[in-house]
Amino acid sequence: MPSFTKRAIVESFLHVAAKKPLDKITVRDIVDDCGVNRNTFYYYFQDVYAVLEEICHGVFDRLPDGEPLDTTLLAFFDLFVQFSKSHPRVLRTLLISQGYDGLERYFAADLDRLISACLTRAATAPSAPPLQRTATVLVRHAFFGTVLTWLREEHGADAEETKRALSQILRAVEASMLSDKL
Repeated sequence: MPSFTKRAIVESFLHVAAKKPLDKITVRDIVDDCGVNRNTFYYYFQDVYAVLEEICHGVFDRLPDGEPLDTTLLAFFDLFVQFSKSHPRVLRTLLISQGYDGLERYFAADLDRLISACLTRAATAPSAPPLQRTATVLVRHAFFGTVLTWLREEHGADAEETKRALSQILRAVEASMLSDKL
């Protein structure tokens, strides 16, 4: 996100989202908080939901390239944990207004591309597209479901403990799924 103004709009969105559910946030709320005009907002974003999409997509820009599945997804988990600690009220209002499934939708396409790339790099033989797609969706649902369960339990489970368990499972999944059979 190269623009200072765009970053300021995102920060204002986070500030407002800590107080209001997503469906109640208006462009006016954001521009008033940020100190820019509506035209400036619309230069960068189509609507309020586009700001949330920018935040979610921005996570993937911060992930390592070319790493194994467990390293990549654990880096995502770390960023998710950091966000939940830095912006707990934002996350809570997003979950109230969007639900857990709604939150997953903002990450699904990028997670699928990321997981598919990791699985393809690790495969010892090319796989049929339906098998690759099914494996990608399976890993995404299992992984993001675990992330959401950690979140749903209001951090009842230690993040490091969850991360260690995820690491073991992701390495095992990658090893078993990516033999010559995938």
